[in-house]
Amino acid sequence: MMNLSVFHLLLPVAALSSGYISTILTLALIGSLLTLSFIAKKSRSCAADPTESALVQAHWQQAWKRSKLLLVGYAISIAIMLIGWGLGSLQSDPKRLGILLVVVSRIAVVPTVLIVFALFVLSTFSVARAKQDEFPKE
Repeated sequence: MMNLSVFHLLLPVAALSSGYISTILTLALIGSLLTLSFIAKKSRSCAADPTESALVQAHWQQAWKRSKLLLVGYAISIAIMLIGWGLGSLQSDPKRLGILLVVVSRIAVVPTVLIVFALFVLSTFSVARAKQDEFPKE
């Protein structure tokens, strides 16, 4: 939940309202990737630890599955941006290139935003289940 709320909702809004858009968004992406690597590490260490409860293991495993979905969203967004840059390299007019990159960047962010919102809702349900000592639903 922290990854989603801070790095995908709070920091992008702060970036868009400041003059440091690329810097803040780069920091948000790095922070998100560090958080995802922590989730992956914790998921593996919980699975290997026989003293960890099955409930905790199940929730960390689910967190890692959902993190992989977020990584797929990043990959789709990056692929769309690469296609845009490829099409942009065919443009001879720099103004058209700028317009194309703005349009493609807006389209490229959509898969990640949709996945973030879906994961935010799913994570809210998971936190509620964890508080009630219930196993996550697949």
